Amino acid sequence: MAALVSGRPAAATPRVAGSRATTPTGRSTRRRQQLVALGFIAPALLLFAVFVVYPIVFNVQASTLDWDGVNAGTPAGVQNYADLAQDPVFHITLRNSLLWILLTIVPQAVIGFTLAWLLNTRLRGRTVYRAIFFLPAVLSPVVVGIVWQRLLDPFNGVLAQLGRATGLEVLTRPYLSDPSTAIVTVIVVNVWMWSGFSMLFYLAGLQLLDHSVLEAARIDGASGWSLVRRIVLPLLKPTHLSLVLLGIIGSLKTFELVWVLTEGGPNHASELMPTYMFKEAFQLQSFGYGATISVVLLVLAIGSSVAMLRTFGAGFITGEKS
Repeated sequence: MAALVSGRPAAATPRVAGSRATTPTGRSTRRRQQLVALGFIAPALLLFAVFVVYPIVFNVQASTLDWDGVNAGTPAGVQNYADLAQDPVFHITLRNSLLWILLTIVPQAVIGFTLAWLLNTRLRGRTVYRAIFFLPAVLSPVVVGIVWQRLLDPFNGVLAQLGRATGLEVLTRPYLSDPSTAIVTVIVVNVWMWSGFSMLFYLAGLQLLDHSVLEAARIDGASGWSLVRRIVLPLLKPTHLSLVLLGIIGSLKTFELVWVLTEGGPNHASELMPTYMFKEAFQLQSFGYGATISVVLLVLAIGSSVAMLRTFGAGFITGEKS
C-alpha cells in the first residue's frame, strides 16, 4: 500500500536462499569446494586402490592361471575352480571354518556378556579386572600361540607336568597333535583370546542402555535372569549382530594362531582356508591355485556380510531403526 500511495514501484522480491548456486559465481564456488574435498580424500582413495582394489584384481587374474609365482603363467580358465570344487582338503577347510564360526562366536558372546554384566556393577577393582580380561585381545596371535604351545606340550608343558603330579591323565594328552582334538583345542585358545573383545563391546552396549527402562522393569517385578532375557538382551541386539558379523569375518581370515599351534595339521585336521592357501602358494609354489582359494575366501566373506545386512538391515548394526 505504501508503494501505491507514494507512486513508486514496489521493490523487487528478494532472491531465495540457494539461488546463488545457479549463477556462474556460485557454480565456480561449488566446483572449487568439490575439488578441495577431492584433494582431501585423494590420498585415502589412492591407498585403497593400491592396497585393496589392485590385490583383488591381481588375485582374480592369477586364479585363472597355472602359475608357480616365478615363471610366466599359462592360462587355465576356470580349471583351478573346478579342481578346488573336487579337492577333499578344501572340503575339510570348509567344514573346519563352519565349526570355527559356530564354536567361537557363541561361546565368546556368552562369556563376554557374562563378564560385562558382572563388571558393569559397582564391583571393587572393576577397572583392573576389565584390563586383565581384555589383555589377551591386544596380544599378538603369534605370542598367544607360542605361549599355549608351551602350555599344551604333552612332554614338558605346564599342563602335562601338572597332570603327572596329580595323576590326571586328561592333562597329559597331546591335544594339538591328535586329529580328533586339534581343531577344538585351537578354537578353545581362540575363545580365550577374544572373549575380552566381546566383553568390551557388551560393556559399551550396557552403558548406553536407557536406565529408566531397566528401573521400570524392576518396578514391574523383573529381576535376575528374567530382566536379562526379556529386557537387556533384546536391547543389545545391535551389539549381538555386530559381534556376529565381526566373528564371521574374523573366523574366515584366521591364520596366525592356527599356523603357530598346528600349521593346519595333523593331516589337515585343523586346516583353514588361509593356512591351506599359504601352503599351496608359498610352500608348493602353486600361486594360481592359492589365488583361487583366496578369491573363494573373499567371496564367502563378502557374501556372508551382505547376507547379514540384507537379512537384519544396516540399522541393526548401527543401532538405528529402519
